[in-house]
Amino acid sequence: MNDSTAMPEGPEGIAFEETPDRVDVALVLPLRDGKLLVARRSPGSHLAGLWEFPGGKIEAGEDPAAAARRELREETGLGAGHLEPLTVLVHDYAEAPLRFHVFLARDPVGEVRMDGDRKFLWQPLTSLQELRMPPANEPMLRALRWRLPDAF
Repeated sequence: MNDSTAMPEGPEGIAFEETPDRVDVALVLPLRDGKLLVARRSPGSHLAGLWEFPGGKIEAGEDPAAAARRELREETGLGAGHLEPLTVLVHDYAEAPLRFHVFLARDPVGEVRMDGDRKFLWQPLTSLQELRMPPANEPMLRALRWRLPDAF
């Protein structure tokens, strides 16, 4: 079997098809006082109007944690402090196959200054299910519930 058809094992032993165009993305779940920072995707963007976590593409040669710190600072003005790896998962949207490197940032420092005019919320963990989020966020939230069972 060559590299383009290999079926690597994903989380929980589930095979997924690796593709040469998979994009690596770093996301941060900023947690402060029992609330997560989420931002609404801009009109006209992919998944417009849905709520998402700060993050973006990992640059060539960039460490996922370094990318997470950079993206958090660029998008929100917050500093991450200590980042806890939460999960790595793949999700294939029609537009692009993605690999998410997800980190938890407890008590990020600074005040939120969103890039652009996007709306943001500090959403209580207990009411995250009220927000419309991208499909890839569900396994991230499951991992968070596993990490912080008493917070939900």
